[in-house]
Amino acid sequence: MSVLTDAREAGDADAAAPVGASVRNRILDHAQALFAEQGYAGTSTRAIAQGAGVNLAQLHYYFGAKRDLFKAAYLRGAAHVTEARSRALDQARAEHPDGDIPLERLVRAFVEPFMLNTATPEGRATMAMHARLHTEPDDIGKEVLAQVYDETTLAYTEAFRRALPHLSFETACWRLYFMMGAYRYTLMRTGRLEAMSGGLCDSGDFARAVEEIVPFLAAGLKAP
Repeated sequence: MSVLTDAREAGDADAAAPVGASVRNRILDHAQALFAEQGYAGTSTRAIAQGAGVNLAQLHYYFGAKRDLFKAAYLRGAAHVTEARSRALDQARAEHPDGDIPLERLVRAFVEPFMLNTATPEGRATMAMHARLHTEPDDIGKEVLAQVYDETTLAYTEAFRRALPHLSFETACWRLYFMMGAYRYTLMRTGRLEAMSGGLCDSGDFARAVEEIVPFLAAGLKAP
């Protein structure tokens, strides 16, 4: 099922909501779906408006320019990731008041909310948008990444530094950067995993991916 079909079904469930909220949600549903499938350049505000059953004037009333709509569509789903990451880090800190949080616990807390943000149509569309960010206009990609993730990423960077005292700050940052690259590539589902495994592995099985990637990343992070 495509993210566009998912979005249509999610929009149907919104029918009982107040009119303003319903219109905004319909627009966001279709914006997420089309941006995820066609990218920023390939998606027109006219197509989003038509899919949402509104005119262009209504779309611009609620969201302004196309750029603002793209950011709103991405932020709508990505906020769940940062909220889950923050909760997981707070819980880990509460369970380890001395600050010595086990490395694999930190890796899982950071990676799992991101990789498993596919339980809803909104989450699937957001992850698809994220997988495409490197192909979007550079300033838009940097802006949304900074706006959404910088605060929690910096908080986790501090926690990882405590868990990796043998690393210099520069080396720790490089390794955390590589960690982000690993799970982002996984979201792209290039088909390479299926090709290498002869079809035994499914790159869309993100629950399995989490279980495989956590020890892999932890081993790389704590290497001498």
